[in-house]
Amino acid sequence: MNTKKKRIILEYELNATSPSIIWPVISEASGLERWFADEVERRGSSLKFTWGTSYMNKDERNATIVKEQKEKLIRFKWDGDEDPEAYCEMKIEIGEITNDCVLVITDFAEADDLDSLRELWDDNMESLHQATGL
Repeated sequence: MNTKKKRIILEYELNATSPSIIWPVISEASGLERWFADEVERRGSSLKFTWGTSYMNKDERNATIVKEQKEKLIRFKWDGDEDPEAYCEMKIEIGEITNDCVLVITDFAEADDLDSLRELWDDNMESLHQATGL
């Protein structure tokens, strides 16, 4: 069954003026482990994300990086996603007024899951702020 998901774009202003500060936090396993998942393994263009720590509540998902521009953006597709157009992207932009970096998230979900996805990203951004001060 091929389901068409809805795209959501979220923008979060960060407390940083240089993309080089943010880039490792969104592209390296150790950076992603600080706010996005409990464990992250990166091997070339393959990513393995693990949430939860015990056998009973562990959730693992694999993804493939399909586009990466250093200090600009990283885009990956979840393995097994049936929507060929769906992806997850984290892009760094510079705010026009503040010159602070803005993290622009593009993600996809079923129409009735968009609010949950927005809440998940809000929670992730709170974790990012607490872990890094960004």
